Amino acid sequence: FIVHVSLPGAKKEAVEVKWDPKRFELNVSGTIERPGDEELLKTLALDERRVGTFDRQVRLGSVFQPVEIHVEGITAEMENGVLSIKLPKVETDVVMVTRVDVQ
Repeated sequence: FIVHVSLPGAKKEAVEVKWDPKRFELNVSGTIERPGDEELLKTLALDERRVGTFDRQVRLGSVFQPVEIHVEGITAEMENGVLSIKLPKVETDVVMVTRVDVQ
């Protein structure tokens, strides 16, 4: 799975990424601060950027359709205000075929 989260103005040190395998949920949280000082804020005519804390959840599976994520392989990278998170699925090479005797 690949998840992109738009976080303009966020610093990577202020972003936290967690994977909860019991809830099949990816959580991205952190804080975005407004750049500049008080003098700059007095001169702004328009500011469209959201600032403050954020908390987002992405559910990738459920109890009925579970997904297995290779936890050690999860990576997150921040570039140009976009957080890219890669969550590799556990691939099973062995397919178990079970014979059932008919009574």
